[in-house]
Amino acid sequence: MDDQSIVLLTKADRFSADCAEIAARTFGQRLTIFSDQVGAPFPLHRGMFPVAGIISFLSPWIVPRWALEACGFAINFHPGSAAYPGIGCYNFAIYEGAEMYGAVCHHMEPTVDTGALIAEAQFPVMPDESVASLKLRTMIAMNGLFAEIVDLIAANQTLPQLERHWSRRPFTRKELNELCIIDPEMDDLEKSNRIRATTFPGYPGPVLRQPDGSFAPVEIPDRLPIA
Repeated sequence: MDDQSIVLLTKADRFSADCAEIAARTFGQRLTIFSDQVGAPFPLHRGMFPVAGIISFLSPWIVPRWALEACGFAINFHPGSAAYPGIGCYNFAIYEGAEMYGAVCHHMEPTVDTGALIAEAQFPVMPDESVASLKLRTMIAMNGLFAEIVDLIAANQTLPQLERHWSRRPFTRKELNELCIIDPEMDDLEKSNRIRATTFPGYPGPVLRQPDGSFAPVEIPDRLPIA
């Protein structure tokens, strides 16, 4: 690589593949793509630097500080609005009854989802929104945002800066796991909200706490998710 190279880090899924195609057509031979699943070893090493920039789109890796400091820019596309940083962003938006949702592009910092916001694409949340439908709509919005931002980078234009900031600290895996727990003493509305907010076909979902302290899974649709 060289100081004109662009690195794209993505998950191995269909939405990332669409953005990889956009990036490849935009940057040509300047682009190097790394695509994998969560748990794969970080693909970059110090010998690959310097590079012009790192672009993260649904990346399965947390980019370490040394890599962030060794490139011209490092940006991430997050599948949640500025009100929902961190993990479980779809789940918490549905649980809290968010009226608006979307995706953001932001500068990367060593702490995930804390860097300055570059741009945001928002849309209204539907009354009957599910986790799967919200994810699908978010991917559509985020893919469009991705195309806009890579065009600016390719044209050597200054990236915009939003006046607004992340509205809270990032949600954690522990908080998402706790959201999935249904306790017997919860009222019916709370149980219903938690089940709706944590049900995603094909993946582990809400669980019922039993009198002996064990957990029993709530039955979820046996089908592939739409997103």
